[in-house]
Amino acid sequence: MKRIEDIMNAPVVFTQPKIKVANLKDMFTRKRINAVPVIGDDGGISGIVSSADLVSCHDESMLVEEIMSKRVHIGVKHNSVKDAANKMVKFGVHHLVIMENAQVVGMVSSMDIMRAYAEE
Repeated sequence: MKRIEDIMNAPVVFTQPKIKVANLKDMFTRKRINAVPVIGDDGGISGIVSSADLVSCHDESMLVEEIMSKRVHIGVKHNSVKDAANKMVKFGVHHLVIMENAQVVGMVSSMDIMRAYAEE
């Protein structure tokens, strides 16, 4: 069985709480990404922003901290893909931030999970 580290996306693109939504939308388009962790001034994860958050935001002058989800779901790179899938289903999320030694080392999306199962 594949592990999260086999399918995770790395390196991770980050954003900060005080960035304007307009700038983040541009970054999503340029980098072709669908979610980013939000890193606070202390270097810790303070939230996550997904493309769904951006689509529902109608004021591009707002700041990331105003639209981000503060609850971030974490995965461990050595866990199985099945563990990641179960966590996503349990919490109804499409992205996991992958951590190792208190550092963000990757991201996994529900599409990455589906691709892993399709390749088995």
